[in-house]
Amino acid sequence: MPINKKLVWDYDIPPDADTNEAFREWYIKRVLTNGTAEDIRAVGLATIHAYLPQLHLPPDIREFWYWYFSQPHTKQRYGNFNSLPKTTS
Repeated sequence: MPINKKLVWDYDIPPDADTNEAFREWYIKRVLTNGTAEDIRAVGLATIHAYLPQLHLPPDIREFWYWYFSQPHTKQRYGNFNSLPKTTS
């Protein structure tokens, strides 16, 4: 997944960023809270769907993405979540 360096101004990108799960989770959260539509496209909806249940997000952002993935066309494409949403940010 390409990394927008403007979103990681305060963080050193680890050399194993492609395989570092902690960094990927952190970066996806950063994209969802501070990124642009271009950053979201770069991460990909399938990746967002896969990581969303484990991300600690502000409630309004979390609610939007759960709403989005509950729509019939996205639910058909990406499926249901395997776990319940976290409600704390």
